[in-house]
Amino acid sequence: MSRRRILVTNDDGIWAEGLRVLIEKLSSVRNVYGMAPEENRSAVSNLFSMSRPLRLKKVGEREYSCSGSPADCVIVATRSNLFGVSFDAVVSGINRGANLGTDIVYSGTAAAARQAVLYKYPGIAVSLESEDGSFNFAPLAEFVAKNLETLISLSSDELFVSLNAYSSDNYNEAVFTSLCERNYNDTVSIVDGDDGFKYGSICGGELVSSGGEDFPAVKAGKISISLIRASPTAEKKDVPPAFVFP
Repeated sequence: MSRRRILVTNDDGIWAEGLRVLIEKLSSVRNVYGMAPEENRSAVSNLFSMSRPLRLKKVGEREYSCSGSPADCVIVATRSNLFGVSFDAVVSGINRGANLGTDIVYSGTAAAARQAVLYKYPGIAVSLESEDGSFNFAPLAEFVAKNLETLISLSSDELFVSLNAYSSDNYNEAVFTSLCERNYNDTVSIVDGDDGFKYGSICGGELVSSGGEDFPAVKAGKISISLIRASPTAEKKDVPPAFVFP
């Protein structure tokens, strides 16, 4: 079987350790191409650029940085002739921090995998959590490299794959999981500026996770695998309510 052509991206930036380790591990068995934001673009969700050109810089033989978002990176790499190849899958990560449950709404890491599926490419998002702030990306990157064909098969025209794990020297189990709910207990601080404007700063509080299976699985030292629908779905009611029209 010919070597797969894999696009690797992230939202932590082109020089983030998680991306560098993932590229290294995948490159041993796949043809890897990289395009990632030139700086951190965490929590930008599916933001993409429509009103300004994107600045691209070649940083390696098959790698570019991009001034835009993770979704921009997927769009540019797959819808242009920049690399001169077609891709077999998109792998996003390894993110520095978990993307569990509600995190997926905001995550740029997840957005890149989502954008891939919207463009009919298999999409895989990979995220790593740490309790003490130290991250060992290599074991999870090796898991992805060794199981890439299986992970690709889990993605579809409708689903992207989201992997989460705690930083560890090794893993012994991977499980399919449903999503938890994450309450960030956000607060907003409002201050008066000297220029006559008011300024608001959003501050996250104590993170509380409830329900679902992904958070408990990660806490137990397992690799959590969630299959996420890329497109929004709507629930249709059989009989509409009696609306009042002016």
